[in-house]
Amino acid sequence: MIISAFEFDIQKDKYKNLEIINNHLKNIKEKSDLIVLPELSSNGYLFENRDELKNTAENIKYGIFINNLSEISKKYDTSIIAGFAEKYEDKIYNSAVIIDKGNIKGVYRKIHLSDFEKRFFDSGDINNADLIFNINGVNISVQICFDLWFNEISRRQILNGINLICVLGNFGSNTTFEIARIRAIENLTPIVLCNRIGIEKNSIMEASFIGKSFVCDETGKLLTNINENQNNKIITAEIEIKNKRQNIICSDFIEEIKRHY
Repeated sequence: MIISAFEFDIQKDKYKNLEIINNHLKNIKEKSDLIVLPELSSNGYLFENRDELKNTAENIKYGIFINNLSEISKKYDTSIIAGFAEKYEDKIYNSAVIIDKGNIKGVYRKIHLSDFEKRFFDSGDINNADLIFNINGVNISVQICFDLWFNEISRRQILNGINLICVLGNFGSNTTFEIARIRAIENLTPIVLCNRIGIEKNSIMEASFIGKSFVCDETGKLLTNINENQNNKIITAEIEIKNKRQNIICSDFIEEIKRHY
């Protein structure tokens, strides 16, 4: 499976972000089966209050960002996973949409919110960890940034039969980067991590994002990665999807887990 991650400096303007995404995806030299974008790719991370967020969040069925992203996915005949602020009934979620060649396959809602995010977003139900999205015959799961810090989610996902974990990030330190590789190793599962770049600020705070997106195999080996930078950039790698998890000391990792837990 050929995977790409596109890290970019997310703007507050949805149309500007869509323009950036479209302009860069058309320049991918090798066609990707799946392209992963950062957390909250629709309109950024910082909001003055919940009302501001509510005004820009959108419903999955008729949102500007989602509809246009679906067209981009269809145009380039690829699948896209992208973060966005989702409005659902009276809730607002930090979500990821999964689009397969123009068709919306589903939505993952971030489960673990930072203290700052709890002022604006609602937490997704733990059952989001059970969502599986099949892309080109590969079972994929999604996590968003802080979710990755809780291995219970990754372990639950591999026991449900996923082959690849896609992580969308908005982080500013190396910790999440290191945790992602650890999750790959301890779950014998490839991971694609897409983090944003840039600096965002409002009257509440200033946040900077370091990028460092990567694709790694089930041993944590980096297949492709971006060093810390402030330029919009796409990386692409081919991942070998293995249906059985094993290594030199364990012939069936899943069965070993089930024996004891």
